[in-house]
Amino acid sequence: MRDFTLESYSSYLKAIKSNGIPFYRFDDFMAMPIPPEKFCLVRHDVDRKPINALEMATLEKDLGVVSTYYFRKKPQTFKPDIIKEIAAMGHEIGYHYESLSDARGDMKKAVALYERDLAAFRKITPIKTTSMHGRPLLPYDNRDMWKDEGNHRHLIENLKILGEVYLDIDYSDIAYINDTGRNWTSGKSNKRDKVDSNINADFESMEALLYCLTNNIPNKMIFQIHPERWTDRKVEWLQQKMKDGAINLAKMLR
Repeated sequence: MRDFTLESYSSYLKAIKSNGIPFYRFDDFMAMPIPPEKFCLVRHDVDRKPINALEMATLEKDLGVVSTYYFRKKPQTFKPDIIKEIAAMGHEIGYHYESLSDARGDMKKAVALYERDLAAFRKITPIKTTSMHGRPLLPYDNRDMWKDEGNHRHLIENLKILGEVYLDIDYSDIAYINDTGRNWTSGKSNKRDKVDSNINADFESMEALLYCLTNNIPNKMIFQIHPERWTDRKVEWLQQKMKDGAINLAKMLR
């Protein structure tokens, strides 16, 4: 079985379910006063190919899994009909922002851009949580716009966001498993999609990851996925593999 297919993704979800780990959406999780003892939060960063996100959302619905989809506000991604369809399945929609990058580091402009794009999303569906988009080929870390105490308070109190998933979750005892760079090793081809966790969640292969999820699964985990690289269509799968390789090389050269 090849990795980064819907077939392999299904095998990961089934392994998690077989161990009795409950799935939560990020909005439900972040609204809890005390985190549960066991959980899996599935997070999708929809950077491109929203149709792939729709296919993953349908698979999850069929398996009885809920997850969160963070959409960019870009023409190739911001597709209201797809967003509505995914939300109707019971999944959460969040805003995958890159406002500081778009504003080229201008903090005041970045907050204004964030407010504008958040309002556009909220015309389609409720938005309660948010996640930065890394934009690894630009020098700005989009999380920085909320590290100012006043801006963060504005995000929570005035914009009614429960939290920014990188800044408002304690990851110290959470296994953070992510596919950034088309691999399962967090330090490889991964510029910004990192958290401060004491749990080793690096895997050299899909076999190693599946073994862990089947036999030695963490009680607390976040499974972070980019739908653009997951497909059963062989030509698209190969094209995406080549694209991921080129992007990883570009990251190394910067």
